[in-house]
Amino acid sequence: MRSLLLTCALSASLAPQVFAQAPVQQQAPQMIPVAQRSHDFGTVARSAKTEHRFVITNVYQQPMHISSVRASCGCTTPIIEKQVINPGETGTILARFNTGTHTGQKQATLTVSITKPFFTELQLTVRGYIRSDIVFLPGEVNFGNLAEGESKSLDVELSYAGRNDWKILGITAPEPFLKPSFQEVSRLNGQVKYKITALITGDAPAGPLNSQLVLQTNDIRLKQVPLAVMGQVQSNLEVNPVQLAMGELKAGELTEQRFVLRGIKPFKVTDVLSEDMEVRFEPTAEAKTVHLLVVKLLPDPMKAKGSSLLTFITDMDDTKVTSNLTYKIVTQSQTVDAAKPLASLP
Repeated sequence: MRSLLLTCALSASLAPQVFAQAPVQQQAPQMIPVAQRSHDFGTVARSAKTEHRFVITNVYQQPMHISSVRASCGCTTPIIEKQVINPGETGTILARFNTGTHTGQKQATLTVSITKPFFTELQLTVRGYIRSDIVFLPGEVNFGNLAEGESKSLDVELSYAGRNDWKILGITAPEPFLKPSFQEVSRLNGQVKYKITALITGDAPAGPLNSQLVLQTNDIRLKQVPLAVMGQVQSNLEVNPVQLAMGELKAGELTEQRFVLRGIKPFKVTDVLSEDMEVRFEPTAEAKTVHLLVVKLLPDPMKAKGSSLLTFITDMDDTKVTSNLTYKIVTQSQTVDAAKPLASLP
């Protein structure tokens, strides 16, 4: 009898844990589809920057917490880029292939531990072949921060050790604003050096740059060699927030909002425009690189569409920027009725 009671008590203590894990296992394919849990880097050069981001979606109604991630092999360094993921949002696990310290065929299993809203573990896989006879220095083309409209050129050295007749046949880039070229520097006893030049033109759009150059070679084992290209093109003028949800607005009533505008050089805000709202603001008297602007908005119920573009005009080479507003117009009668008890409504 005593053993039976002990067994029942033990089962009861374990039951909540089993129940807590079950929903997560059922939802795991929605967090990250099975087909997206592995990545093959292919064949890459030594010291080449080689990374992949696994995207995880929070399909629950509570925040998700990623507590840790571990790798089965030192050939890969996993990084949690967002530990807390709100409902409906996504986070990423960065898998960095350590091409500078490893060579040959490598594979790693990344185990991701999630503690909230339930406990579970996801397993991700990366693999690739790191060539030891091709080396990039540095391992990527990193333009850093660039102003919009700025052009810049960077060089990367490629060293090859092996066949006497090894050659680069061509080089391409997927974006029209990236102009790559190459030049043979030396060739002696199977040791070959090339200078790879990457030019980014002023046509590059504002935002993060994450691309690659592709080198074509006469090597039948490695006809294409990727070289990562990174950078951040900063806009000449930015507004924050870019998206603003204002909720319910009462018809005929002013609402006050604050916006921050940043420029690469001092500027003045000369006008603020909207097709759906009356706009009131004080034009800035002093040219500065950062402005805190208080804008009063009066929505027009006859024109209101639930969303509106607010356009900020400046004196900086006629540069302008927009913020997207979303809202709902509430009439006075709707406000009064909503406050009444259900029993008093007709």
